[in-house]
Amino acid sequence: MRPLRPIARMLAILGLLAVAGAARAVEERVVDGVGAVAVKGAAGGRSGTPRDAALRAAIVEAVRRVALELLPADAAATDPEAAVDAALAPDLRAFANRFRILEDRGEGPALLVEEPGVQTEYVMVVQAQVDVGRVRQRLVRAGLLPAGDLAPSQRLRIVIEDLDGYAGYRAVRTLLDDLGVRGAVPVQMDRGTAVLEVESRLPASELLAQLVRSAPPELRLDAVASDAESLTLRAHFLAQGAAP
Repeated sequence: MRPLRPIARMLAILGLLAVAGAARAVEERVVDGVGAVAVKGAAGGRSGTPRDAALRAAIVEAVRRVALELLPADAAATDPEAAVDAALAPDLRAFANRFRILEDRGEGPALLVEEPGVQTEYVMVVQAQVDVGRVRQRLVRAGLLPAGDLAPSQRLRIVIEDLDGYAGYRAVRTLLDDLGVRGAVPVQMDRGTAVLEVESRLPASELLAQLVRSAPPELRLDAVASDAESLTLRAHFLAQGAAP
């Protein structure tokens, strides 16, 4: 067997690294970010063009949005944005694994930039894949999140009983997304019953309590049972305007 040439050997190593990286679960979230910067007549310089600056600002905004949504509602920081920026310093863009440009709006009248004397702005819109796990670690290290938020996630089974239609099922799925419980996979769908598997850092009992407590007015949830690996609830979706 002929030995691999240096380039072929390098490609083989990179392929193995790619497989290993794919096998390692990464908690990501896809978020849109809008970047708007003032155009003050300079078409370059050390910071690049206004387009470059708007692109950087859009990626930063996407990462900042994820970090702000991770903060608890009773966060002690008086200026959450400044606290998040300090925790993720020196460059928030490092927490975006990938991004793509959705819109390059270019130069136009200043609508988003509210600096005195600025009449023209450059606007970019991006879609970024943000590494939520790394953001969470930095927020914990900065004291903005409790250390318990770094607890490893576990696979939980959610059993929804007494479903009276698809609207109730979709409402539960939306509520899970709102609570930050991602990756819900339906494993069983029968008349009146649905079973989902999700990744959650909360124990089943706490997740069940949060679901019941956070349900919108049109979704009535009743806790049935929970154990170490699963939770069961009843769901009833009320018609718009109906009394609970």
